[in-house]
Amino acid sequence: MNRLCSTLLALVLAVVLATPGLGQNAMVGVKAGVDFADLGGDFEDVIETSSDIKTGFSVGGFVGVDLHQMFRLQGEVQYVQKGAKAKEAGAEATFKVNYIEVLVPLTLMIPVEGGGVTPRLYAGPSVAFELDCKAELSEGGVSVEIDCGEPGFDAPTKSIDYGIFFGGGADIAVGPGKITLDVLYNLGLGDIADEDPTDPSVDISNRNIQILAGYGFSIGS
Repeated sequence: MNRLCSTLLALVLAVVLATPGLGQNAMVGVKAGVDFADLGGDFEDVIETSSDIKTGFSVGGFVGVDLHQMFRLQGEVQYVQKGAKAKEAGAEATFKVNYIEVLVPLTLMIPVEGGGVTPRLYAGPSVAFELDCKAELSEGGVSVEIDCGEPGFDAPTKSIDYGIFFGGGADIAVGPGKITLDVLYNLGLGDIADEDPTDPSVDISNRNIQILAGYGFSIGS
């Protein structure tokens, strides 16, 4: 996981620094936060009960380039925990789907007098590569965890998901760099259920809210 994150960020960074002018306005950093996820589509019909929010975390890095005083293009790679919970009659099922996710936000930066705090609004596409999917079943103080595709449970998921996201945040100048604060909503557009293609009866999608904090600093000339 760490090697994949480092490789993707290194590629983005190399392109930025090799492009005349862009390296002078680039920022690189890290961020982490909490993730509130559930599953949409036919998920509630499949489990025959209501779904609940699953809390997880995310951590990753980013490289951003200021294209203009008010516009920034950014590439982000993060490890993120998605899924959902379901409860009924004292039993609880937690679906844990973990991804390496790549996000490419186009950011509108809102100039503020003084320049110490810069509010931001952004939106863009995302693509996620599944690392693992497990289901934890709990009842009466006893818990068991199984793979989603295990025979008998038979809920395999696709290895790639994609979506769109939008949100807002702020950059706060502190020391040699900036503290970054973000809140975003990521809506999965793909069906993550890897059902029988001859019987596409299930359509389940990811959706999650992230609250993130990080720190970035300028690179280049």
